[in-house]
Amino acid sequence: MKRHLFILMAICLGGLVAISCNRENGDDNGGSGTGGNKKITIQYQMKDSFKQNGQTLQISPYFHYNLKYVDATGKTVEVNNVSAPWNLPAFEIKTPFTAKIEGTIVYNESELPETGTIIFGAVPNIHYIENGVVKDRDLNDAPVGQFSSKAQFLNFISTHPDRLTFTLEYTF
Repeated sequence: MKRHLFILMAICLGGLVAISCNRENGDDNGGSGTGGNKKITIQYQMKDSFKQNGQTLQISPYFHYNLKYVDATGKTVEVNNVSAPWNLPAFEIKTPFTAKIEGTIVYNESELPETGTIIFGAVPNIHYIENGVVKDRDLNDAPVGQFSSKAQFLNFISTHPDRLTFTLEYTF
């Protein structure tokens, strides 16, 4: 009798241990356990406009982007001469995951108009859906600006070449 009771107790304890381990580690189907592996859908974007002083400004068509982003497998992918607006098709990731889009703004000086407004910028975005809620991660200090002439823009870039690059990164 004691032997049967001991075996029954061992089976019950084994079952409890298996259940508690599964709850602590989450699951691979979008569970939100503390162990990670939650699924999130993300999409990298380059927007073609930004807000400045309450006004929406459309980036001039003279600017293009050479981009690098981290794909669902964690590999860095490069795409060149991208025009905004640009959207990479959405893909699913498992947490933990660090999403990253970085790039360089490129332009051909001969295409810039001598006079008239030049609206310069890069507005990268990480668009994602988490627990059914749509969210966006934008670059707080996006390299953007409005210039009244080609000379003014070129002078700005010659003194601020760092404004031709950007990085947006977010860890889920």
